[in-house]
Amino acid sequence: MNARVLKLLLTGEYICPVRYRMEFELLGDTSEREEVDAWLLSLGMRLARLGDEGAFFLAHDHIGQKEITQVKNELLKFRDEYGPAVLLLDFIRQADAGRVQLSPGEYIVLYQLEAAVSQSSMLETQLKGLLGIITNAAMRNTNHENLRRLLDHLARDGYVVLANKDTGAYQVTGKIEQLYAVLQFLDENKVVPDTEVDDREEVQEDLVDEANAGEGAPS
Repeated sequence: MNARVLKLLLTGEYICPVRYRMEFELLGDTSEREEVDAWLLSLGMRLARLGDEGAFFLAHDHIGQKEITQVKNELLKFRDEYGPAVLLLDFIRQADAGRVQLSPGEYIVLYQLEAAVSQSSMLETQLKGLLGIITNAAMRNTNHENLRRLLDHLARDGYVVLANKDTGAYQVTGKIEQLYAVLQFLDENKVVPDTEVDDREEVQEDLVDEANAGEGAPS
C-alpha cells in the first residue's frame, strides 16, 4: 500500500491520470485498491471514484444524518467554494468558442486565450470583471499576465495543471468532474437558494450542458 496515495486521499486530493499519474496507475490495481479500502475503513472512510474511468477520492463509508448535514452546509457555501471556479471556467469556455469541452485531459493554451481576448472587447471586459476573484490579478497587468494568473488560480484549486511552461499549455484534471457533479446536483435538487446563486445560474447551466455533451462528463 503506497503511503503517498493515502496522504493525497486524506488531504482531499482527486487522484487522476493528469495530475497524479503514478498514484492513479497504482490504484488501477485491484489488490492495491482493496488494501487502501481496508485501511480507510478503520477511519470510517472509503475509496470512491468519479465514474468508471474518473478520479479517485476519499468519501464517507456510511452516510448518516451527520454526513448529510455536513454536505448540505458545504453546498450552502457554494458561492465561496465553487463560484470562482465556475466563473473562470465559463470565461475559458467562451473564449475558446467551443473548441474545448473542458473535459479531463484537454489542453487550455494561454496564448490562444490571449489572442481571443485581444480580438474581442467583450471578452476583455469580462476578464476585467473577473480580476476581483483571480488571485494576484490587477488592472495594471497586461491581459497576458492576468490570463496566466487566472490559469494559475485554477491550477492551485486543482482543476488544471501546467503541462508545458514554454507553450503556456495547461491540462484539465479529473477534479473538474467533481465540479460538474456538484453543479448537476445543485441543478437537479435546488439545494442553493436563489439569493445565494444570484446571476451564476445561467453560467452553471452552460457548464453542466458542456459537461453532459463531452465524453469527460460524469455519468
